[in-house]
Amino acid sequence: MSTRILSRLQPPDTSYWAIIKLSLPVWISNVAIVGGATLDTLMTGHLGSTDLAAVAIGLAVSVSVFVALVGVMQGLSPIAGHHYGAGHHERIGFELHQTIWLAILLAIIGMGLMCYTPMWMTLTNSTGRVAEIATNFLLINAIGLPAAMAGRAYMAMNAAVSRPKVAMWIALSMLAVKAVTNYIFIFGWAFIPSFGGAGCAISSTINAFLSLFLYWVIWHYDSFYAKMRQKRISMPNRKALTNLLKLGIPIGLSAFFEVTSFTFMTIFISRLGADVVSAHQIVANLTSLFYMAPLAIGVTSSVLVSQSLGANSPETARMATYKCLKFCICLAVFVSALLYFCKYFFVGLYTSDLDVIKVSTYLIGFASIYHVFDAVNCIGSFSMRGYRITFLPMIIYGVFLWGLGLGLGSILTFTDYLSPAPMGAAGYWTAITIGLTLSGIIVGLCAVYVARAFAHGHKVWLH
Repeated sequence: MSTRILSRLQPPDTSYWAIIKLSLPVWISNVAIVGGATLDTLMTGHLGSTDLAAVAIGLAVSVSVFVALVGVMQGLSPIAGHHYGAGHHERIGFELHQTIWLAILLAIIGMGLMCYTPMWMTLTNSTGRVAEIATNFLLINAIGLPAAMAGRAYMAMNAAVSRPKVAMWIALSMLAVKAVTNYIFIFGWAFIPSFGGAGCAISSTINAFLSLFLYWVIWHYDSFYAKMRQKRISMPNRKALTNLLKLGIPIGLSAFFEVTSFTFMTIFISRLGADVVSAHQIVANLTSLFYMAPLAIGVTSSVLVSQSLGANSPETARMATYKCLKFCICLAVFVSALLYFCKYFFVGLYTSDLDVIKVSTYLIGFASIYHVFDAVNCIGSFSMRGYRITFLPMIIYGVFLWGLGLGLGSILTFTDYLSPAPMGAAGYWTAITIGLTLSGIIVGLCAVYVARAFAHGHKVWLH
């Protein structure tokens, strides 16, 4: 066997420095992507609570649909990572094409859901100007959904082959474009009229198509991908699509349960008034930003585990899981303390409305508690993706984030069955804190068990 083949089968570096080097570009990419929603919230917050509430509803629905569908496509990451670790580079381009075909199909479904605006307005009890802005937001966002979905296929592939800097530079560029186009379409400029909150969706749609174009250009012209590219477009393959769906559907449902436990909170909390939903949106956006660090380390753990297994080194996969967990927990404790003790500073960046500030700073107390367990959730579930175990996290998230988070949360928020009086928004935040704490403990322990069992060659009953 040649030296070149042997080098391909070397397991990846799992030192803490290697984890940081791989996680940092992913973190920057994710912060830049979420930064787009942050810009939406910051800019529309200065238009008043009506536009902010409408954008909060539009973002909640859009993110709920997008995350669930994109999650189904995330089966590409462990598959491509395994091929990369095993040196089967020619298979990566084929799997990418299959994922893009899947993205097109899923985007058609997503566009239908987003365009059915009467359902969403009824669920949120939105009327008048709020309903009008939110409806326009959803219809415009639906146009950009196919491009956004296809772009995420390239993003997942780049992470799997240890090239996260590509996504980082594209995301940073798009954030700069987003800042300019947001201002133009929200407030108006020259001959372009002001679209208010709906202008955020116009900006996002432009970004989606532009970023997809950049991903396509890099994939086709960067020499790094030459040995991965197919000579012609691969047509849909039933076996490959089935493998993607076997991994992707549980991942998509897990992501759906996790994200919608917050976005549906926004939808239901919108019934409590513009001030309350505005406060909820601010805290949800803040926690999303802070969550990007655990998410980046989670992606890193999945990549390192899948590459290690592809290189036939389960012991390296175990070390990657353990080190990512330790590193992320330490970071999450620091972030939780920062969020709690600097809460007035962070909220002040979004609004000067005293009523909104009062509710927001109260809700941050819950976020600072559950953030550590949410981080463990992330690392545990992503590590298990590397081992191609996706069904169990889906069940856990469904039970604890929907059953406890939304189910118990709805009871505490709107009724007096379990409390002296309805708790309002605090009811949902109390329930989701309990749900994330319990799920984090269970998912973390499962990830440790899986890593240890694979390393020692034992049969894994979760597989």
